[in-house]
Amino acid sequence: MRPTTLRPPLRRRALLLALLALPLALSLQAQMLFSENMTMKIDSSKPIQGTFSAMVNFKTEHENLFELKTFSNLNILLGRRHVINLMGRFEFTTYGSKITVDEGDLHAEYRYLLQPSFEVYPYVEAQWAGTRGLIRKVSTGVQARYRPIHTEHSLMFLTTALFYEAEDWKNLSGDTLSPPYGYNRNIRLHLSTSYRHRLGEKWEVTATAIHQANPRYYFSRARFGGALDVKFHLSKVVGLRGTYRFIYDTSPVVPMRKMLTFTNAYLDISF
Repeated sequence: MRPTTLRPPLRRRALLLALLALPLALSLQAQMLFSENMTMKIDSSKPIQGTFSAMVNFKTEHENLFELKTFSNLNILLGRRHVINLMGRFEFTTYGSKITVDEGDLHAEYRYLLQPSFEVYPYVEAQWAGTRGLIRKVSTGVQARYRPIHTEHSLMFLTTALFYEAEDWKNLSGDTLSPPYGYNRNIRLHLSTSYRHRLGEKWEVTATAIHQANPRYYFSRARFGGALDVKFHLSKVVGLRGTYRFIYDTSPVVPMRKMLTFTNAYLDISF
């Protein structure tokens, strides 16, 4: 990464953006975020860089259908070794007067580049997914990321973290033998690997595998996750991206499916 020093006005603007965004992170209330798939390559020539994606859908069926999805990813470069990274997602769907999807998340991290291939950072995540029972989740911890591969076309990360999570769930299964609410307060160890490969000038593929568990119950109560992103660059600014995610929780807090899958398509705008 080329040395870069922010001019005072740009530094003040970057800090202001971070201060404005962090209260949103703390106010938000999905079970696992795939931040590795969303990590951008740092461009030292840009003190502020990011992507924004949005989808709006409206249909007049038997009832009016409205759907909104947004995703944002922002890097704020502070000097040569410090980066504030903010990521956010929001999904909302209504069918008539009924809310069928209502979920979102935000991830904030302060990346400190100890070496070009190694970084350590504290982070905080906030998530909610009321239509599948997750009332709120807040987690925070310290993460370390090592980059063993960094070539013109390939990038690989190995990541470990220790974090604390607090989850509040509502039982939506209709099982009257189970309590209506479930709570989880836990310390977990996070291990993940992520690989990104660029195919020519237009195509980019990113794959991630994740394992999370309390150190005392490393396999018996583990949570597994996987992600696959395929992106087609229409230009340096605009791109099309398809994503697939799965979460497998061996011990859910409330009765629910152990396997959850998510598929989305986005129009990305980079700056």
